[in-house]
Amino acid sequence: MNIVFLDSDTISLKGDVDFSPLSRRGNFICGHLTAKDNPVDLARGAEVVVTNKIVLDKKAISQLPELKLICVIATGFNNVDVKAAGASKKYVSNVPGYAQYSVSQHTFALILNLFTSCHRYLRDVEEGLWSKSNTFNLLNYPGLELYKKTLGIIGFGAIGRAVADLALAFGMDVLVYSRSFVPGKGINSTDLETLLKESDVVSIHCPLTQETTNLISARELKLMKNSSILINTARGGIVNEADLARALKEGQIAGAGLDVLSQEPPNQDNPLLAPGLNAIITPHCAWSTREARQRLVDITGENILAYQQGKPINLVS
Repeated sequence: MNIVFLDSDTISLKGDVDFSPLSRRGNFICGHLTAKDNPVDLARGAEVVVTNKIVLDKKAISQLPELKLICVIATGFNNVDVKAAGASKKYVSNVPGYAQYSVSQHTFALILNLFTSCHRYLRDVEEGLWSKSNTFNLLNYPGLELYKKTLGIIGFGAIGRAVADLALAFGMDVLVYSRSFVPGKGINSTDLETLLKESDVVSIHCPLTQETTNLISARELKLMKNSSILINTARGGIVNEADLARALKEGQIAGAGLDVLSQEPPNQDNPLLAPGLNAIITPHCAWSTREARQRLVDITGENILAYQQGKPINLVS
């Protein structure tokens, strides 16, 4: 069986990930495509194709008759035309839940930085402001406690639940807007409008679909407290970036922490990259701890083995 990993460089950092869970499943080719490359030539003749972010659209899928299984080595699978794959009797699998610990801790890294202004104080110390202080400290920014604040979680899969667990450990109240709500102590389900109005922190953990595209736009941002912050470690298109930049500039909300943008890498004219906004932007790295990346490969290997055994798992098509 021929197995091709189209964009392996997106998973491995200087060889720190073991690809043997994939290579022992068949004749394995470790490809190094970028988003600008056409995947068809490399994937031709493969029965299994592994992709992280390389797009497999209807046209590409139609040119790969030998292809039987597309393994998205991620949870989100919006880079694959699953309808076209299904119509041509090709399976599509993903890796749900692999990053619940990595993304949840990154989510709270963003929250804590925005509540404590650690990122701002680091800049001030590096610029020598503490050395020039007339007192023993600097009190340039008002810090806030998470205790007794309300965290609103949009989407309640494995990552959303892990974020809720951390919030409860900080003594926060948790509101959830999700179709898949699982009740728990200190966690309550509500509608989106109530969540936005009552939350001090709104954190997004739902997939990008037609229904969630621009889910948070000008109307929703106006419902939020002026003192609240927005966190998005899910997908960029869920938040209207121009509306968010405007809300931050005009003080409709207090800050934002983003690990994702609608275009990645972003154009420099993205309004959220403008100076002066209280926004922390990280380069889609919340998922990328070494442990999570190895877990991705391990579970993808299990997906391929299950397919070989005639019992495919983690299917999205």
